[in-house]
Amino acid sequence: IPHRKSGYSSILKRWKLNWCDLWVDGNLVFYKTDSRKDYENRVSLKNQCVNVKSGLECTGVVPPEGHPKESLLVVVLKDGSTMAMCANSEDEALAWKLTLMEAKRNPVSAFFDIRKTILVTSPVC
Repeated sequence: IPHRKSGYSSILKRWKLNWCDLWVDGNLVFYKTDSRKDYENRVSLKNQCVNVKSGLECTGVVPPEGHPKESLLVVVLKDGSTMAMCANSEDEALAWKLTLMEAKRNPVSAFFDIRKTILVTSPVC
């Protein structure tokens, strides 16, 4: 069972509802619907992630309406693209940052099972 989140993704820099799972193998997988039948995007944190930023470190990203900047996350990928996400709170964003960084270093030990909402944007090249 993966670590599951629902949230928003961005196309043309607009936030929209999306779902993601962090699998024990370190893959962060994004889905269009809660059924999770077909994935929209998959990111191997171990192979593709360079860094994860949270809160005020996330320069150039405007959070969705009603969410503070402190809730933001930005995953920086080796190809230079970024993936922005927004958690429900600053504490949750920090927890996600630590979990994603641990999944980058050691995918299997990074798995934990909490189900909360997360706002997600698609990678921007």
